[in-house]
Amino acid sequence: MKELMKNKKTLYILIAIIIILGTISIFTFRLNFTLMYSEHTKINVYLGKEYNLEDIKKITEETLGKQEMIYQEIEIFKDSIAINVKSATDEQISALETKLKEKYEIGESEKIVVTDTVGHIRGRDIIKPYIIPMIIVTIVILAYVGVRYLSLGLTKVITTLIIRLVLSQALLLSVIGLIRIPIGVFMMLFVILLYIAVVMYTVIQNENRLEKNRENEKKK
Repeated sequence: MKELMKNKKTLYILIAIIIILGTISIFTFRLNFTLMYSEHTKINVYLGKEYNLEDIKKITEETLGKQEMIYQEIEIFKDSIAINVKSATDEQISALETKLKEKYEIGESEKIVVTDTVGHIRGRDIIKPYIIPMIIVTIVILAYVGVRYLSLGLTKVITTLIIRLVLSQALLLSVIGLIRIPIGVFMMLFVILLYIAVVMYTVIQNENRLEKNRENEKKK
């Protein structure tokens, strides 16, 4: 029993240290976002004719250099494409347009490249659509847990679940901040999966306790 309590204490201390370090890291260095979620340049290329993606990639790398690039088809006819990059100078954009015109035999006077600056998507903007649904789901789960495991102690059962949910999400965010995991389209999936895992673990644990209590009552 003493060994179990010691291990739990060590685990809590480790979690606390990670959360503290993660919080410091987030406030100092901010979170690391993927290209599409951070401020970047979107280069819209309107060729007016079907293109080969590999040719586009080769020309883009030659003119914009070795950096992360994400390509998106604009039209279903495959005659336009958007190239997302962290940054690009006017000279690089001009060189890109010139080479594309040469490759696809487009007149010099035609304007085929238009650039846009895409703003940074904040973390609060990512989670905002999920806040109300998560609150509703949490209230329903807490109500169920409270009724289902009333005999185990209403306050203890509900408090334990709330603390675990808060600590697990804080721990996840801290780890993300510490090891600089890029935040992107799949981040909320991990948040929800962790939420489900914590709820399921707590429910299973309470079910085992409930079954154990029933067995003890039968023995008496």
